[in-house]
Amino acid sequence: MAEFYRDEDDRPAPYTVVAAVALGTVPVPFLAVYAVLFIVHGSVHPVIPPDITGSTHGELLAGIIAAVLFVACSVSLIWAIAGRRRWPFALVQVVLFAAAVYFLVDGDKGGTFVSWLVVLSCLAALVLIFVPASWRHYDAGTVPWLRGRRRTAGAHAQPGTAPDGAVPAGSTAPVPEPVPSRSWLSGRASQDPPG
Repeated sequence: MAEFYRDEDDRPAPYTVVAAVALGTVPVPFLAVYAVLFIVHGSVHPVIPPDITGSTHGELLAGIIAAVLFVACSVSLIWAIAGRRRWPFALVQVVLFAAAVYFLVDGDKGGTFVSWLVVLSCLAALVLIFVPASWRHYDAGTVPWLRGRRRTAGAHAQPGTAPDGAVPAGSTAPVPEPVPSRSWLSGRASQDPPG
């Protein structure tokens, strides 16, 4: 049976991630409205002339694309705030940014206010999701220079000696046993190292 709860999910997201996700939510209501509007204009109630394409089938396709982007954006927002995945969030924001720039450049395809709003929010979200604090939140193991320097207990020990609490190689000293503890949220016992 799969385990759905992990203790590391309790870590708080830094303000940069929270702000990036908040800015990433700006296009979501527009995507929902455009999906319904263009699907209706492309199937049930065709309009002459079509709003953003040259045909009613184009309007239907635009509505389906908006609906897919709505779902993808919603899922990527959940993954981003949970600290699971940053790249789907960034990819969706880049796609939305590119679409908004296209609509901004071609004034016949849509309103400029909504396009500017989406361009600025996507750009700010992309900047914030890639700042160092956000990298650390998403496990910066792939970018070691962002981790910073960590001091160990025996960092200033003499060469050839073991750090504090370490057992030298070949020693017969007893190894400390892990201390069971209880997670305050799950109530399950977990094995945590002593210290």
